[in-house]
Amino acid sequence: MRNKTWKKAVISALTTILGLGATGFLFAPNVKADSHQNQDKTALSSVNNVVARNSTFNIPEFLTVKLYPHQHKNTNAVTLHFQNIPLLTFLDSPEHSAIEQATKLAQRLDQLSSENIDANEINVAWESTTKDYSLKFRQEELIRINNNVILPDATRNKTHDALQATNRLRRLMGNGLPLTEVQGKQIVKADSKIDELAGAGVKSLRRAAQGIASWYGPGFHGRRTASGEKFNQNALTAAHRSLPFGTRVKVTNVRNGRSVIVRINDRGPHVRGRIIDLSAGAARAIGLKGSGVGTVSMQVLN
Repeated sequence: MRNKTWKKAVISALTTILGLGATGFLFAPNVKADSHQNQDKTALSSVNNVVARNSTFNIPEFLTVKLYPHQHKNTNAVTLHFQNIPLLTFLDSPEHSAIEQATKLAQRLDQLSSENIDANEINVAWESTTKDYSLKFRQEELIRINNNVILPDATRNKTHDALQATNRLRRLMGNGLPLTEVQGKQIVKADSKIDELAGAGVKSLRRAAQGIASWYGPGFHGRRTASGEKFNQNALTAAHRSLPFGTRVKVTNVRNGRSVIVRINDRGPHVRGRIIDLSAGAARAIGLKGSGVGTVSMQVLN
């Protein structure tokens, strides 16, 4: 009688906790516990196992970071957005849980944001022993970038990806100057005509040049640009890797022929294959805001 009563109590508890019918669980009537203590342990183990199988992650909330769980090539993944910009994607592995690693980094980034650090002290180094990249603040390792921690828009060049992730964080954390190399690794060289063009000086850009443009805005509005002035996402400005601040550039959307004249006041883009990063206002003026990126021609005016 006591065993029967206990079984009913466990079934009722499981039904209440999990919202599942009792028919979803099987109990072996011929198995008897040696004592009530063993019964309690068995019941607790059953509840823990069922909860573990049926529960979903409670994604923590942060001031500057958002975590987005998803699937990446049939693997559980979490992409970390810092200041509303995708920074790194974490993949589940036998050694590490994606959500645990992402949460740990998110907590540290929140702390660093509140401390108003010098973003130029964020660096990345190649670790020859483990064959991965260590993203650091001063001497503190923040995260290892490897096969399980990748750039959201990863390329086949892992050194380049590690450098891009670092530069994004430097920029978002306080407009740190972009790095051009990874410590302990060969300098990342431009491997396309667009990259070579993007790094060209004013003289070689007198004639119209064509390439990919992107835009940025909400995550940077009100922050300091590389030139020192506050970024206004609605102003007609842009970021370029090498043109002097104050340079006026005519940018034309090749798809619709619409043009806008922008003033260079920031450094970027920090993504390979793009020649200019427009403000949200400039992108809107030439019909590029909706698509995010597009082919443009650009010509230096002064």
